[in-house]
Amino acid sequence: LYTLALAGQPELAAMNRLRESGELNNDSRWRLAAAYALAGKKQVAQELVNNASLDFATKRELQYTYGSVLRNKAMALETMVLLNDSRQNDLANSIAKELNAATWHSTQTTGFALLSLSKMLIANGGKTIDVTAADQTLNSTNGFARKALKVTEGKNTLTIKNKESNRVYVSLIQQGQLPLGKELASQNNLILNTQFLDGNGKKIDVSNLRQATGITAKITVTNPTLNAVDNVALSQIFPSGWEIVNTSFTSLNGGASGQSRYKDIRDDQVNFYFDLKPKATRTFTVDLNASFLGTYYLPGTQVEAMYDRDYFARSKGQWVEVKQ
Repeated sequence: LYTLALAGQPELAAMNRLRESGELNNDSRWRLAAAYALAGKKQVAQELVNNASLDFATKRELQYTYGSVLRNKAMALETMVLLNDSRQNDLANSIAKELNAATWHSTQTTGFALLSLSKMLIANGGKTIDVTAADQTLNSTNGFARKALKVTEGKNTLTIKNKESNRVYVSLIQQGQLPLGKELASQNNLILNTQFLDGNGKKIDVSNLRQATGITAKITVTNPTLNAVDNVALSQIFPSGWEIVNTSFTSLNGGASGQSRYKDIRDDQVNFYFDLKPKATRTFTVDLNASFLGTYYLPGTQVEAMYDRDYFARSKGQWVEVKQ
């Protein structure tokens, strides 16, 4: 039915019967919606898409259609492009990420993925780059351009203007090391949340603590993308005036809990190593005690995919004091 619609000869009666049959699976729903969109019935196509899912959990097919999860994502992207769906950018990034991975893909899967991405590229104006950044011009017909920018001490403002009708993605790459307490909280494709709780599980302010106060650090990491992220490393360094309550010799968790492949408890920090499925969240806890009087620095929490720089998050540190 999709092929007939693509050829300009849609079989609307058969499409309607299939739509009303109640036997559509998720992948078929996306494909039938594309057929309706090609036939000019975008309202019906949108109704199908509204009832479709972005959970492409179909196993790889070794016969019949030779489908896969990535192939099904690509077909859904084509439908989104036809309907100008706002979610197409996230899905396209997910497909591009999988194509770029060192993973084998069948000809069928690779073909559908490249086809859907090319259709999105054409629909968004092609790959020509013609932009101005400050007083510099960047031109390219290869879909990629890079240039060093002049910066001065203090606040810098950069205005970028796209002269084409397509969409251009901008990456600003900076290098440097900020002083203690002035780090920049940042996140990219991972969401990080760190809380400090008292013995009753209530959130507390750790900037001023009485000596011997018990604390629980609760760290939550979320993967909001459609990609599975492997080899994620979560690291939290604690002030030297705090002690990690390491009960490794007497309890299973050793004072630090959370689902991970490996856990490393040291004198001043805890590291967790784990994988994150799409849209998944992991929560980790560490038991602590404010043991020694004085003023100390609490570094921010760091989480990153060890082999993929597109996935990271970090929070800002702060000064803390332990009083008698």
